[in-house]
Amino acid sequence: MRIYSVLTFMAYCCLLKAPYRKIYHTISVDPVTSEHELTCQAEGYPEADVIWTSSDHQVLSGKTSITSSKREEKLFNVTSTLRINTTADKIFYCTFRRLGHEENNTAELVIPEPYLDPAKKRNHLVTLGALFLCLSVTLAVIFCLKRDVRMMDVEKCGTRDMNSKQQNGKNFSRDWKLKKGNKKLKNKGKAIIIISPYFTEC
Repeated sequence: MRIYSVLTFMAYCCLLKAPYRKIYHTISVDPVTSEHELTCQAEGYPEADVIWTSSDHQVLSGKTSITSSKREEKLFNVTSTLRINTTADKIFYCTFRRLGHEENNTAELVIPEPYLDPAKKRNHLVTLGALFLCLSVTLAVIFCLKRDVRMMDVEKCGTRDMNSKQQNGKNFSRDWKLKKGNKKLKNKGKAIIIISPYFTEC
């Protein structure tokens, strides 16, 4: 009887020294609501409350469930879940506080970057490559069109200049012939009359 009492006392003392040190935590994302689900689970004795806090020390409301452990020590299995809309790199804490004890155990949860499926990543890269190729072809076509238009303008200007030079040459030749004809007419209109040794032009 004494041995049984001693064993019972020792088991009770062990239970008193069963803090919630090993805290297992997970982070998942609800594909429908895009909410992050944070879960903390640990075993200990006696029962514990789970307090959720953010990095700015704001107390959050989580849902906690307590069940009896299947181990021989008959510990309590405490699981707490927090659902929240948040972004990557945000930090949250779950703290297990045993009733009647000042010792607390805390786990830190950091929201990871969103997971990108490799297949979707490849598709994304292929789409970007196709867009870049289309943009390059469009710019090349625009450049060629502008160059052709510029060459056509230069050719038109050259043709216009040649026509202008030819026209100016014709005008110059015509003017020169007119001046020469007028000079001949003036010379023909002049007569020389000789009057004893002097002469005058009329």
